Amino acid sequence: MVKLTKLEKSIIEAIKTARLGLPDWPAFAKQEALAFDYVQQRVEWMRRMGLIK
Repeated sequence: MVKLTKLEKSIIEAIKTARLGLPDWPAFAKQEALAFDYVQQRVEWMRRMGLIK
């Protein structure tokens, strides 16, 4: 089982609380003080791993 990082838990929470399950990723990245590209890479990795849809 994969142990989730704080960022990955935040991504899952953002998806759960977003309307239609589509978070505003640029705003999320700014809120987390991270580069948008990095957040996008993590989301894609989580999708490939089957952690999110």
